Amino acid sequence: MVIVLDLGHGGRDPGAVGFGLQEKDVVLALGRQVLSFLEDYQVNVIPTRTSDVYVSLADRANLANHHKADFFCSLHINSGGGSGFESYIHPDASQKSQSMAATLHREVSKFYLERGFPDRGLKRANFAVLRKTTMPAVLLENLFIDNPQDAACLADPVFLRDLAFAITGGLARTLGLKKRTGWDPNEEIKRLKEHGLITGDHAPNAAVTWGELATVLNRLLDRFEN
Repeated sequence: MVIVLDLGHGGRDPGAVGFGLQEKDVVLALGRQVLSFLEDYQVNVIPTRTSDVYVSLADRANLANHHKADFFCSLHINSGGGSGFESYIHPDASQKSQSMAATLHREVSKFYLERGFPDRGLKRANFAVLRKTTMPAVLLENLFIDNPQDAACLADPVFLRDLAFAITGGLARTLGLKKRTGWDPNEEIKRLKEHGLITGDHAPNAAVTWGELATVLNRLLDRFEN
């Protein structure tokens, strides 16, 4: 199972702004939390970015298509007046995509409703990342950055952590993800290979040279710098 988690905007593209906040920064903080929580599940998660860098809309979709992802989830913050949560699928979304998006929307909306924010519904829009991806895809618009009540929550690290936990739970329910059970060294090596940090198969008890360790660490550094 492969999920591409799209952290909207970044770099020269700040996204929506309001009350001293920029969408790209809020999404980055939220997305990193989701990535962390998803480590507890048996799933390969590929982020479109993990730092404040610009990634084009085409490159985001191409990444998901290249890896033949099973699901594409794009994180955003809304603006333009209003309050609450809404999500989007493409107007021509498949029945499978509609069903999966409905499940995810329902799970995340519970979080907002419990905190007094309105559920604005699952909608349709011709957004590029929804149009260009070839797998079921959904875009989540989390609160309004130009609404004082919404912005106060978006600036609260505890709120973002709880939201990330709700999104993670929604993804797990939508995709039927299972928790990782115990420590499996072979599974850990498999995950390194899936993420491109190593290229070959290795026995769990095999010795690691300084050159191999440096290669893995440098590949990891390159991801955060790019």
